[in-house]
Formats: sequence, structure tokens, C-alpha cells
Amino acid sequence: MSQVVIFNASPRKNGYTAKLLEQVAHGAKSKGAKVIEFDLNNSGIRGCQGCYYCRTHDGCSIQDYLQPMYEAINEADAIIFGSPIYYHQITGQAKVWLDRTFSMIGGLGDFIPRHPGKKAITIFAQGGADPKIGVDDVNFINNVFALYGWDLEDSIHCCGTHDSNFTISEELSLRAFKDGENLIMHL
Repeated sequence: MSQVVIFNASPRKNGYTAKLLEQVAHGAKSKGAKVIEFDLNNSGIRGCQGCYYCRTHDGCSIQDYLQPMYEAINEADAIIFGSPIYYHQITGQAKVWLDRTFSMIGGLGDFIPRHPGKKAITIFAQGGADPKIGVDDVNFINNVFALYGWDLEDSIHCCGTHDSNFTISEELSLRAFKDGENLIMHL
């Protein structure tokens, strides 16, 4: 059975990021995948302590809500990450998580991916209608995933969510669902 791990960096349980991540999950589940989800807004998450345990170990020394993610990522076929764009950047929750994924590359200076070959999808939602507002962070996350040896299958950048008439289009919702299906069908 294929395994997909989802990381949701939105504090809004029913926000646009969560809704699009849910569609990807439904698509993957429709093809028989096991889906594991991590809520990065969980209060039991601690930030990186700069101890460098992860430079010589495959994982982190911090025993908190995120500790199981290292095994989940190791066993996963695909990684899905979603974050709103707040003030032109990923959320603080996303940044804490990103710091804690430093163990995805090994060694004290070689930066060799420890878990390459995963498929990946990223999802970003932002209030501003201009996609240029968040494009630097979208590219940054996608480039970090490439550093980890993860193959980006799609990156959804949903813009204009502050508009009072905004709704996720059927086309965008279907795209997210199909992304989930395709992850599993192309493994």
C-alpha cells in the first residue's frame, strides 16, 4: 500500500490551504493510499534547538508531536506540504517544521539526501491576488524539496483569498484531487 504524508502549516482548520490539502488526500485515498496527516499548528511542536543531532542521526533529538514524522517520511512514497502565505512568507508554523526537516539531508557538510525519490506536491494560499507576492517562498520551498531529492509533481498557488467573493474553483479543487490520484497511479 502506498503511503502519503501531509503537512498542514495553516492555523485555519477549514481554510483554503486545508481544503486543497483535503482534496489531495481524497484523491490519494481513492487510489488506495494510506494517508498520514500532521497538523503543524499543534501546540506540542518545539522549534529546532541547533544541537546538530540531526547531522549524525536520521531524525531529531526533540521528543514532541513531530517525532513520528521522521519514520513516516522514511516510509512514505509521497510528501504533501501546504502553507498559507502570510505577509509575503510561509507561516511561522511552516518555518518551524522546515527547520525540523534539516535531517532530510545528511552529514556535516555533504548535504546528501537521506530519503530521496519521494514524490511531492506543495500547496500555497494567499490573500493577495497577485501571484508575485508569494512566488519567492513558493520557489524556496520547492527548491528545498529538490535538495531533499523529492520530485515535485505539482505546486498549487491559490491567490486572491481575501476577496469576499472568493471560493475555490471547481477546476482548482479537481486539480488537487487529480494530483492525489496521480501520485498513487504513477508510483
